[in-house]
Amino acid sequence: MTKPLTIRDKVIRSLSAIGAIKDARFYAELFSSQEPEQFALIVIDPRCLKNPLLEALIGNIRILSDLGLTPTLLVGALDDDMTSIKFQSQRLSKDLESAKVKTVRLNTASYGLIDSVKKAAVQGRITVLENTTPQKRKDLIELVNRLSPGKVIFLQPSGGISQNGQRVPVINIDDAVQLKLEGLSHGQARFIDLARKMLESQKRNIVYIIASPLNLLQELFTVKGSGTLIRRGARIKAYNDLNNLDIIALKSSIESGFEKPIISEISEWPVMSIFLEENYRGGAIMTEVANLSYLSKFWVIKEAQGEGIARDIWDALGKKNGKFFWRSRLANPFNDWYIKSCDGMQVSGSWRVFWRGLETAEIQTAVDSAISVSQDF
Repeated sequence: MTKPLTIRDKVIRSLSAIGAIKDARFYAELFSSQEPEQFALIVIDPRCLKNPLLEALIGNIRILSDLGLTPTLLVGALDDDMTSIKFQSQRLSKDLESAKVKTVRLNTASYGLIDSVKKAAVQGRITVLENTTPQKRKDLIELVNRLSPGKVIFLQPSGGISQNGQRVPVINIDDAVQLKLEGLSHGQARFIDLARKMLESQKRNIVYIIASPLNLLQELFTVKGSGTLIRRGARIKAYNDLNNLDIIALKSSIESGFEKPIISEISEWPVMSIFLEENYRGGAIMTEVANLSYLSKFWVIKEAQGEGIARDIWDALGKKNGKFFWRSRLANPFNDWYIKSCDGMQVSGSWRVFWRGLETAEIQTAVDSAISVSQDF
């Protein structure tokens, strides 16, 4: 007798079909390790409940349901018309049921709300929540705190924040310049303000995103996403050695970022300085090669990629290192980012060697030395 497919099997099969093999394996493991109600909270702008966006939303939720995934759908957090909110939630629930998606409809003021959401998720039902109370912001913050979803996605027709015709992939709420983006719609400005207040009120890492129903699956299943992520700046700590670090956590972090096992002994690495995100979600390790500063490791763990942590780490190491060099495999997808961040680059064998701040006389030494550095993976 054939065993039924697990969530992990379904996710791998579906994402592998579109070529996202690495993402498929990662997200399959991630979703399998979560409680079903923690998959995602999707906050729906009322404009997304009209066709053709409604059709796209229903179709994507159907796919998630078929995969055994149960996001919580919230209607009314961005709407003040109580009558409209009830109509919207009823229609959404009815349309989902017509698409063979099992649902349960609740109000955010319902007694035992979180237990009811958890029970529905275990049963494979998707909760449609309606928010008709006056304290919408408070309700949303409390819901996120109690539900602890992996992602909070605000669906809006725009699909993200744009400036000068270009999508803004990440907004750092600690960056005053970014918070004053020009040309924002009322809804987008409201969303950024709401996300900022939510981030300031919560301790754990929760991802806040503005996206379109058309790109919902890409936002959920790929590292790069398609909308705009709102985040706080990462807290980067600098160390001169490995003495006060959790080596096991460090090893796990590096292996997640590089997606390879470390074959050398970390405690024997000739560390000159190390920059780590406070929860070991990414970092950079500097050593000395040929009397020059060498960036030996630069990484962000898989689940945090796309959140802008790399830029925070890069800025921290750049403040303390005016000149250094590093290498990268020719096929490294991060090379485009490196090219924008370096002063110069040279291809040598199977490596690209990059540098910042080096004198002309130091460049060849850096290139020759980089390609001869032993590998740790």
